[in-house]
Amino acid sequence: MNTFLIDTFQITKEEAQIFSSSFRTEEYLKGDIFIKSGIVCNKIGFVKKGILKCIAVGKEKELIDDFIFDNQFVSDYYSYLIKKKSTKDIICLENCTIHVIDRKKLEKLSKNYPSIGLIAKQVTERLYISTQQKLDDLRLLNAEERYLKLLDSNKRFVDKIPQYEIASYLSVSPETVSRIRKKLIKRS
Repeated sequence: MNTFLIDTFQITKEEAQIFSSSFRTEEYLKGDIFIKSGIVCNKIGFVKKGILKCIAVGKEKELIDDFIFDNQFVSDYYSYLIKKKSTKDIICLENCTIHVIDRKKLEKLSKNYPSIGLIAKQVTERLYISTQQKLDDLRLLNAEERYLKLLDSNKRFVDKIPQYEIASYLSVSPETVSRIRKKLIKRS
């Protein structure tokens, strides 16, 4: 985690060590829930190993609105930010190792170390940017373009995700994902 923090946030080794040592390491099994809908999200995780899916839970419908992979932060940032109950379940698609920090510890750390506060701000900004990018993609890109974007950024993981879950993420039917895959195979 330290190397990722240093490379991503251009911080010193000491700052990275202070920040990363404040996280606890948690192990999750495939199917375990990292964040549960109906509960206020008071934690942020950093995925060391594994894949998670984020499911937006409605009264009559569930939709996968994100996948989280190695070296990415994970949280229901909206719930975290406004301190309201989460409307998302974030579930492990495989066994995961996640470094976790809770709100109180992060706030205390940010108060005691202004440079860490800046890192925390950048982490939460990344979570927001990721959410905004997904919304923009849904509005501006067609299904094939969204699939290619997912494939380009996470090629080694996409084969581990069931087609119907990719379809939910893309907001299309599984048959559409199948057609996109066949079309891409013909092109290559």
